[in-house]
Amino acid sequence: MNILKPMWKAFDIALAMSGLRLDAGRYLFAWIPLLGASVWLGYQAKISGWLVEYAISTWVFYYVGISLILGTRIKSVMLEKFGENNATKLYDMICGLMFFNIGLGVAAAALHYDAVLPMPTAIKWSLFVLLTVVGFGIKFWATWIVGINTYYFHDLFLEKSHGEYTARGPYRRLANPMYGVGNFHAYCPALITGSLIGLSFALACHMGIYAFYFIVEKPFIRRIYQSD
Repeated sequence: MNILKPMWKAFDIALAMSGLRLDAGRYLFAWIPLLGASVWLGYQAKISGWLVEYAISTWVFYYVGISLILGTRIKSVMLEKFGENNATKLYDMICGLMFFNIGLGVAAAALHYDAVLPMPTAIKWSLFVLLTVVGFGIKFWATWIVGINTYYFHDLFLEKSHGEYTARGPYRRLANPMYGVGNFHAYCPALITGSLIGLSFALACHMGIYAFYFIVEKPFIRRIYQSD
């Protein structure tokens, strides 16, 4: 077995989950600088003391933004105007920026120290390791099984099925591994800094993705996958 192939797949998935798809083609020329601009904005928020405001803006950008794109006619307008291939590539770039920025928002909120949760060092680091391994591990495993396109909600964007639902991997035991256990690692930065604001923001992110699921994604699943 060629070990390079699964290693490359793992690298590709991890990068895509973080917000950058290597298969974006010419869109990388805009995508990469926009990721850099996102880091610059996060840094400016830190030195200006606007960490909470910045974190909230990333929450709105992701959870409200993705709900508007996938839950309204915005996606249809994009597909009609740019064609399926270009519209999907453009959407992927926007979606990737959302993923990347919400990660920056989690980090920014964790750096807000006005309210601190005291915790013994051993417990703090034990929770960090546990939640990182379980949370990111389950989300990565689920993405490995269903693919990057599913992680980027391609079926919702294109309004068509990507195939049968799988019962492999974490889906054998968890109904929604990406949104539930798969978000546990979002609490880790705040655990390390002891930031109550950071923990609250991570919880808001967890609630945000479930709100998206129930308001936008679940009706789509019923309509497309469970209509028979």
